[in-house]
Amino acid sequence: MIDSPVPTAAASRALDTPTRNIQLTGQQIGGWFVARYIAAMIGIYVALVTPASVTLAIRVGQLDPDGKAGSLALVASVGAAAALFANPIFGAMSDRSTSRFGQRRPYIITGFVIGGAAVFAIGFAPNIALVAVGWALAQVAFNAALAAFIAVMPERVPTALRGRVSGFMGMTGQVGVVGGTFLAQIVGTDGAGMFIWPAVVGALLVLPFVLTLREHPRSRDEVGCFTLSTVFSALWINPFQHRDFGFAWAGRFLAWTSLYLLTTYKTYFLIDHLGYTTEDVAPILTLAMFVLAVGVAVSSIGGGWLSDRIGRRKPFVILASLLFVAAMLVVAFSTSVEMFLVGIAIAGLGNGLYLGVDYALVAEILPDSSVAAAKGMGVFNLSSTIPQTIAPLLAPALLLIASDGGSGNYTSLYLCAAALSLAGALLIQFIRGVR
Repeated sequence: MIDSPVPTAAASRALDTPTRNIQLTGQQIGGWFVARYIAAMIGIYVALVTPASVTLAIRVGQLDPDGKAGSLALVASVGAAAALFANPIFGAMSDRSTSRFGQRRPYIITGFVIGGAAVFAIGFAPNIALVAVGWALAQVAFNAALAAFIAVMPERVPTALRGRVSGFMGMTGQVGVVGGTFLAQIVGTDGAGMFIWPAVVGALLVLPFVLTLREHPRSRDEVGCFTLSTVFSALWINPFQHRDFGFAWAGRFLAWTSLYLLTTYKTYFLIDHLGYTTEDVAPILTLAMFVLAVGVAVSSIGGGWLSDRIGRRKPFVILASLLFVAAMLVVAFSTSVEMFLVGIAIAGLGNGLYLGVDYALVAEILPDSSVAAAKGMGVFNLSSTIPQTIAPLLAPALLLIASDGGSGNYTSLYLCAAALSLAGALLIQFIRGVR
């Protein structure tokens, strides 16, 4: 692999000055800027995570009811593989943008428009192959938008406020899922509306931020050229050279693999393990997503604020991983929907606490944050993107452990998920550059 290119002298002089944040942000770092930023992030997740968590599984089940587990694994893996490359590569392209409209805004707008069109197409796809193509395109486009969008955080938010902003960012995914699930329940799951309406609502939430975002165009001398070596370096930050970043990446990778084993297969858990059907599972999924979102909101906002107050990040991330362990154990032995919802609630607390502090933690150990924020955040986001591919590939094998046939052994699936979360908690303790 190739390490990130050395910034030019001009770029270093222009970007590594102490006043850069002030010049970029001016009066934008305030409540209104943060509100628009968080609303836009919710909008992106309404459009992207709703299919990933709910409607994609339903659509696959409609098209292939007998082979839904394998078909979902195929579709999810293809989409995650597309996201795997799109996020860091488009992030690096955004870092080197000299557009007169700014570095980040063109990628956010273009990515969302193309992603929305791809999601529309999934709603009308007649077979699994076209669903997979549509989902791959949606993942590429939405991740291009996300890569540019998340780079705004380390660029514009001062260190003293990053925990609080990170806390609000941490809840956006689940708020997006709950909103999208609610919309899907209103419009039904028989037509394309369950894909169309989340994308439309997401666009309405993104518009206020992108229309008011002010960016200063940068010159080619400042940002450098985008070459073939840039493409390869966009996928890699040396974990031996940047040890803390490597441990943070690996810890999040394990935690998110565990989480995706729960969220990707929760629909089939309810159907195959607890006896629900594709017709009556939607209300339970809505309730589960609501419970998850409440847990995320409480722990994300509270954890981010508290981490700013005490100036520590690691203990919160470790505790979040341990909450994942507890959640997976509860779900593994669930025999009723009530017990399942308890596990979901604990997972929500862990998920929110992790996200509420994790962005702040990585922003403080991010290599070359002054010249390649989008690339660094893009590589870090691979730790949550790759598990989208790994989880569906692992799950069929884990379901076979001690299985008596039929739908598979969900207890073994979630016990293994608990073990992954525990390993992730252990890795975070080795980070030295942040408390």
